[in-house]
Amino acid sequence: MAQPDSADLPPRVVNQRQTSRKRTLLGGKVVYGDGQHVRDCTIRDLSETGARIAIAKGEVIPTRVFLIDRRVPIAYEATVSWIKAPDFGLAFLRVHSLKGDLPPELDYLKRVWSKHCVPLGGTPV
Repeated sequence: MAQPDSADLPPRVVNQRQTSRKRTLLGGKVVYGDGQHVRDCTIRDLSETGARIAIAKGEVIPTRVFLIDRRVPIAYEATVSWIKAPDFGLAFLRVHSLKGDLPPELDYLKRVWSKHCVPLGGTPV
């Protein structure tokens, strides 16, 4: 049996991350469609520049989303950089504090945080 030509092989996967990711098991929310869609997720890895999340089997998300870590009032504006369902790799574009002022078009993120993420006994932002 002949060996495949190297041109026929898929490219090697190389870790090209600039920062290391920390393995986690955190609850999160994926938000898109101006807050019309809020999906539960599990944050499996997290770094300053991105995250690996898992969503329910069979669910999909668009290429541009916000990720909210349920522990802290921060929304990560992100793009989906890879998919291996049910896992999705996110690359962070911007970080938005949900405690301070947001552009008016992102105010819905504060409502999502208050409704879905505020820990018991915590205070909404």
